[in-house]
Amino acid sequence: MNLNFLLSATQLLSKAFPILIAILFFGLIIFVHEFGHFIFAKLFGVKVNEFALGMGPTILKKQGKETKYALRLFPIGGFVSMEGEEEESSDGRAFCNQKVWKRMIIIAAGATFNLIMGVIACIILVAAPWEKPAEGEVPLVATNEILQFYEGATSNSEGGLKAGDKLLKIDGKRVYSDYDISFLMQRNTSGKYDFVVLRDGEKTELTDVPFAKRTGGNFSYDPDCIISSVSGKLKDQGLKDGDKIIKVNDAEITDNETLMNAIGADEDYIYNFTVKRGEETLTFTDVKMNTVTVFDFVILGEEKTFSTVLSTAFGYSFSLGRMVYLSLFDLLRGQYGFNDLAGPVGTVSVIADVAGESVETADWTQMFMLMAMIAINIGLFNLLPVPALDGGHLFFMLPELIFRKKIPQKYESYIHAAGLVALLAFMAIISAGDIWKLISGRGFY
Repeated sequence: MNLNFLLSATQLLSKAFPILIAILFFGLIIFVHEFGHFIFAKLFGVKVNEFALGMGPTILKKQGKETKYALRLFPIGGFVSMEGEEEESSDGRAFCNQKVWKRMIIIAAGATFNLIMGVIACIILVAAPWEKPAEGEVPLVATNEILQFYEGATSNSEGGLKAGDKLLKIDGKRVYSDYDISFLMQRNTSGKYDFVVLRDGEKTELTDVPFAKRTGGNFSYDPDCIISSVSGKLKDQGLKDGDKIIKVNDAEITDNETLMNAIGADEDYIYNFTVKRGEETLTFTDVKMNTVTVFDFVILGEEKTFSTVLSTAFGYSFSLGRMVYLSLFDLLRGQYGFNDLAGPVGTVSVIADVAGESVETADWTQMFMLMAMIAINIGLFNLLPVPALDGGHLFFMLPELIFRKKIPQKYESYIHAAGLVALLAFMAIISAGDIWKLISGRGFY
């Protein structure tokens, strides 16, 4: 066989591998969701006309005894089509003719299966031996307890945190896992935090505990101080990929060291940038830099056992679930902008990046973390009382459950149809933004 052909085939497979993994990954999450609806519909004797993975034209199909199983072209969703789901039907096995509690279980099953999938992914993430421990060491799982502080730690001061403190709450929010520590503290941009800790067996409240801040997540640049990727907020303020930074405030920028020193000099992280863009020299004033909290302590690890793996995995699941709603709240209050959102295209791109070029190079810890995060995200998001989502369907069943009075099917269908159009339009806008990020090379994180 021609060696050049083998080399070309290998290169093609290495490029196709991450996209294939991303599609299979996303497809598995969709399959689990739709299978939840499907299996409970079957258990309750509801007639299922079609079980489909994907949207758009059918590329593969198989007719079962009653149900058509189909694979559709676009891997961006799926559906279970039940008799009498969207219209009235005289069939005794139709969805609309079932008792309300059965219909609610069928509708809720999809999101529930996603949540279960997320928990299972967390268990695998915690339990799997991703890194072989050194000789004499045992595998560990992270706790919420502080083991020690780095030299010069600002939070380890009088009235501050101490080694041995178990973090119970941060800014009034319960700490379920070590993931909550970074997430909750990054939400607060003040640099001071309120803690509730377990210290010497007693709950202790600590207020305004200071942590150092540093710039982070703003832009990346090459050795010549040319910006290669700029974040959404800085881009909104005028900076662009390809700009060569020549001055920050009054400091001349000649190399990476002078640039790093210059952008760490202002305690408010507000700077004037002078850049070279083509033949032009441009100055941007009062540019606000993003900041991140400097975590100046190390978390204690404890030995992996059956109980610690389960408790840690469930803690991760609660943490990821709460992140969904807190992030939605932060989006509504303007902490995140349109540029920070990612749709199906962006999600697939991130999964592909984590997948690498082969099974050997894939980052499987990040892969299972993404699986848990996306599965729990989809599960909880689908339970929101929004028309066209599962939660919207459940919301319309509540009057029937409480008052034994059903909302007319045609009115409910109109509202869900309008909600679906709105969701598809929103997805199209987000996807267009995803594609623009890929074209412009900005990336998703």
